[in-house]
Amino acid sequence: MIPEFSGETGRVRCPFCSAERKKRNLKEMTVTRQPDGAVLYYCHHCLANGSVQNATKERSLLPVPAKQILNQELEQRHYDYLAKRGISKQTADKLKLFASRKYFHRLERESDCIGFPYFRDGSLVSAKYRSIPDKDFTQESGGAHDFFGLNLIDPTKPLVIVEGEIDCLSAIEAGIENVVSVPAGAPQQVSAGKVSPAEDKKFAFVWNANEILSKVPYVVLATDQDGPGQALTEELARRIGKDKCRVCKFDKKDLNEVLTNETSLDPKEDVREIVRSATPYPVSGLSDARVFEDRLNDLFSKGSGSGFSTGYPSLDKIYTVAPGQLTVVTGYPSSGKSNFVDQLMVNLAQSADWKFALCSFENPPEIHIARLMEIYTKKRFYAGQNQMTGQEKKEAFQFVQEHFLFIDTNGEEPSTLQSILERAKSAVQRIGIRGLVIDPYNYIDLDRGTKSETEAISNMLTQVRKFCMSNDVHTWFVAHPSKISRSGTDQPRPDGMSISGSMAWWAKTDCGLTVHRQESEVEIAVWKCRFRWVGTQGETSLIYKKTSGTYEENLDRF
Repeated sequence: MIPEFSGETGRVRCPFCSAERKKRNLKEMTVTRQPDGAVLYYCHHCLANGSVQNATKERSLLPVPAKQILNQELEQRHYDYLAKRGISKQTADKLKLFASRKYFHRLERESDCIGFPYFRDGSLVSAKYRSIPDKDFTQESGGAHDFFGLNLIDPTKPLVIVEGEIDCLSAIEAGIENVVSVPAGAPQQVSAGKVSPAEDKKFAFVWNANEILSKVPYVVLATDQDGPGQALTEELARRIGKDKCRVCKFDKKDLNEVLTNETSLDPKEDVREIVRSATPYPVSGLSDARVFEDRLNDLFSKGSGSGFSTGYPSLDKIYTVAPGQLTVVTGYPSSGKSNFVDQLMVNLAQSADWKFALCSFENPPEIHIARLMEIYTKKRFYAGQNQMTGQEKKEAFQFVQEHFLFIDTNGEEPSTLQSILERAKSAVQRIGIRGLVIDPYNYIDLDRGTKSETEAISNMLTQVRKFCMSNDVHTWFVAHPSKISRSGTDQPRPDGMSISGSMAWWAKTDCGLTVHRQESEVEIAVWKCRFRWVGTQGETSLIYKKTSGTYEENLDRF
């Protein structure tokens, strides 16, 4: 925005470069208002200049033209620096590297630097800068969040993904042409091998490259071999699809260190061999023991741990939520199955910043959104007793907007499992969902062919579990019981054997829950738990609060 100034001419903060400078409040831009309303601007620091026609104090300035970013050719000192990193002039020119001067916060000064341009569809959309000889980075503010080198990719060939621009140049130098780099390196906040919620939001570049990623035969992940680099590999594989990824293992920190290894007879061949030797991400099929070595070492040093908390200590003793697993939830109609799953999602969104995709066949999205808002505020959406305020409504809607996507076919196509999982995969790439809800399963068009019902259900659950494991997403499948009629007052509690096609449900699920409401008390029974570190068979009870539509601990049990 054009900052306010008095008179026809004034000095203001430059919106293009002030954020990159140590002294951000210096007014380095001269702004002159013309009689016809146009505004001329010129920055004495970054040299950004131009005009805005019919401008007012609230009109946005025009973006810096690409030529103002790509304003300097590399000089010999820049090529000399790159040569020390094993990068030739030919490779640098191919990627259109350029020279610049920028302020770097860590260095607390301006520095000579090399610019790495980011292109999309032939247009410059961003630039990243590396100071020399000291190492620091900065980026153009407001630029697109894309892979570096994506404009040179052939989508018919395997794609190599590395952690930094120098590693990308190193791979190209070694003769690997189809390679890109992530734009911002590896996540620095890592917990138990997982990307932290704060860092998780930085992966928009995967979604932006979705069209190309969907076309390449497979992806080779050649990130740094340290902790953050391996966390980056895990998150990339989860979003792209583990079944489409191969992983590189090597004894140097990164590919540039391999390329500059002076003890090697042929470092370029070493780089190529690392990429050729990439192993499939461990999802299915046959793998030798070394594929699982890192996970084995984690188990040895840390133990298996547990899944994520449900938000209820009593329930956590028998059930936790583990990424990459399938939970089947059953219970009589109106027993609170859907409400309970909604409550779990809100709890996980609040405690662990999980994001979800919801496929709810019995409620339109607006009704489901209102229910999630009720759980978040612990107040009713509709007029009456304990209704949420306007401000609470606004905050709750923002919470839902940030954490939930809704799979809504609107009758446009059959509700096939394939269509649901395709949209769920897009949600993984778009916002990094950790959870998927399908409620209830019997709205899905089963591809039975000549199969029996049990065989068709078994095939459906196999596909869902594959999706869970490939994308590290926990899926809740809500299934109504069919083998018990609800009559009389003495109703047996249903379980996995009560669902149509029971043997498949029992065999294929990782965890099985029954939600059984008796007035305000709700029994939660775990009838199957495949892994003891996640939970165990057992039961507990919660209290359903009608005034808020939420669940609370049943203190009478303690």
